[in-house]
Amino acid sequence: MKIMNKAIQKAEITGEFNWRISSIVPSFVSGKDARAIYEQVKDFGEVWYNEKSQTMMGSNFPIAAKIDSILRHKGIRVANLADLSKPEIRDMVKDRHYSDTTTLVLRTLEDNYSPNKDIIKELVQHIEQKQGKLRLPVLVSGLDVTVSDNKYKWNVVPRDDFEVVYDERLLVKFNGREFSQVDGLGLPLFNKKGDKTWYVKNSGISRLLLYKSFSFISGSEDLDGSGKDGRILLVRD
Repeated sequence: MKIMNKAIQKAEITGEFNWRISSIVPSFVSGKDARAIYEQVKDFGEVWYNEKSQTMMGSNFPIAAKIDSILRHKGIRVANLADLSKPEIRDMVKDRHYSDTTTLVLRTLEDNYSPNKDIIKELVQHIEQKQGKLRLPVLVSGLDVTVSDNKYKWNVVPRDDFEVVYDERLLVKFNGREFSQVDGLGLPLFNKKGDKTWYVKNSGISRLLLYKSFSFISGSEDLDGSGKDGRILLVRD
């Protein structure tokens, strides 16, 4: 035993441990550039800027889409659905904040919320062009927003990375299902003992966000509702 202890004492410590390497570097819209971002998105829904903390507060789909379009050429993006399942993100939002993705979910062409009708009509022509034949429900990403005279006061514009993905997990029959892990798209791999919950609506269009209870919600009919507990999450790979 004495010989072993002596060997341990002489061993060189090199720092070679089983380090947990983060795959993403996240941030809220906070810091030196936050005010400039705030000024560019404040017309797309309720959003606030805290001068003392240099932090933008508020989150909705058009704000997320516009910020993503502004920053993507700098190697920075708004967190996507897959990002939001990562522990680095969970630690930032749990019990405190909700955060929107830049993704919309379209389930049917009819929507009971009247402001959504113009957005659906506008979006469907781009989806059909991408798919060849309309097949719902779909995840829609790669969108920018511009000022408009419709009921929302903004409209959607496909970018060069516009993408449409059909998936049955977006259907209302999966509402309330639990999951722990996600696939490459960030969509849930359901299991009965999961620590996350998937919420969806039964028709129309919706935004896709992470709620503070770590639920994933694709059931909000109001695409640009925003609150002071909202935070847009930025990611630098």
